[in-house]
Amino acid sequence: MAAQCPEKTLMATAPITLNGGRTATGASFYDSLEMLCNVQFDGRVAEANESLLQALGYAESDLVGSLSLDHVHPEDQEDTLARAAELLAGVDIALFENRYRCHDGSYRWLAWSARSEPGEAQVHCAARDVTESHRHRDLVDKLLAELERSNTDLAQFAYVASHDLSEPLRMVSSYVQLLADRYTGQLDADADEFIGYVVDGVTRMKALIDDLLAYSRSSVDVAVRRRVDCGTLVRSAVADLKLVIGDSGATVEVGDLPVVDGDPGQLSLLFMNLLSNALKFVAPDVPARVRVNAERWPDAWCFSIADNGIGIAAAHRERVFLMFKRLHGRSQYPGTGIGLALCQKIVTHFGGRIWLAEGSERGCEFLFTIPDLVPPNEAVT
Repeated sequence: MAAQCPEKTLMATAPITLNGGRTATGASFYDSLEMLCNVQFDGRVAEANESLLQALGYAESDLVGSLSLDHVHPEDQEDTLARAAELLAGVDIALFENRYRCHDGSYRWLAWSARSEPGEAQVHCAARDVTESHRHRDLVDKLLAELERSNTDLAQFAYVASHDLSEPLRMVSSYVQLLADRYTGQLDADADEFIGYVVDGVTRMKALIDDLLAYSRSSVDVAVRRRVDCGTLVRSAVADLKLVIGDSGATVEVGDLPVVDGDPGQLSLLFMNLLSNALKFVAPDVPARVRVNAERWPDAWCFSIADNGIGIAAAHRERVFLMFKRLHGRSQYPGTGIGLALCQKIVTHFGGRIWLAEGSERGCEFLFTIPDLVPPNEAVT
């Protein structure tokens, strides 16, 4: 409710009469569709108009003369008193919300605008019923909490499942490879073909489980933000890919990259996936050319990884970030279809976004942002 004396003990004064102030207030106060009331500095309701009385279900004799704070929900009384103290200290207007008890004992959320005029010993208050807004807000909060819990449970399940599958698959893979090494060429052609199928299937399954494990771990692991040198991360990724780069005759140009707020493990995985894609999706006998750059935006760094590869049609620009959405057969370009989904998850985790630039039908340019907590004039590059 509106203004209250900051000390509840000051409110124990004699009740005021019901007729006090009706003439001085004027007919517009009582006829207004807005919920209005006046509260004396001793905390008692001096006047209440018909809109407020009807909304709360009170008769005038029930509300007028009573201590306003007695109708406020106990959990909201402290904040209400604090706003009252501000008014008594000279603040022009106080805006706040509280739960106000109705005549039937239920509570409704009211948004108050309270002000005091110089020379007057009371506070003028106007209220809006925001109960439905609070119900909607509570419902949204509940749904978001359930969604977060569900996502966490799903991520943990994927992590545990992929982790537990890795060990038996590793044993199967070892024995299948042993069969291939020992018996390929010693049996008939059909046997060699069957062994090849098994080896290929086990290899693909291992890659899929490893990628699922990395994807689920990005949710389970809690990334700790700290200053990370992206130039060092990219040079490390290029060094890890030196065999692929050397065998294909590819070149990787790395511009000046910044130091950002992030997690080195997840950012390394992000750069590695994007660089691997740029080196992999090229036309036969065409050496890959990859360029890595960054540009300072007002509150973020925008990274660019561009290549001269086979490109992605505009119709598939959003589809590439979905799990398992492959645009090419495994015989052409191997992979599990998880890499870009993992990249999007990492970037989103840090509050950024990732997208495919327009005109990527001939060669791709992936752009992503990493919000920076350091102002531009203090950023280290």
